[in-house]
Amino acid sequence: MTPEPPQKLQFPCTYPIKVMVRADPGVRGQVDQIIQQHAGPFDQGTVTERPSAQNRFIGITYVIQATSEAQIASLFEALKLCPQVLLVL
Repeated sequence: MTPEPPQKLQFPCTYPIKVMVRADPGVRGQVDQIIQQHAGPFDQGTVTERPSAQNRFIGITYVIQATSEAQIASLFEALKLCPQVLLVL
């Protein structure tokens, strides 16, 4: 049996982005700003946060309206440049 190739995204689409950050003061505002610069206004009600067991890190999930693969790649690169961001999925 041959595995099926992954499905390509069809744009525009709803796209979740998970960001792991250090739990530093003001980090959420910095990440929100990066998301908004690349994805435009987003619904704050769709954003979820989850602290690590020792409250040293925070996992933040955003849901954006993605318009292209280039937009997603640009957003990921900008997030990776933020010193408090440890991981972007």
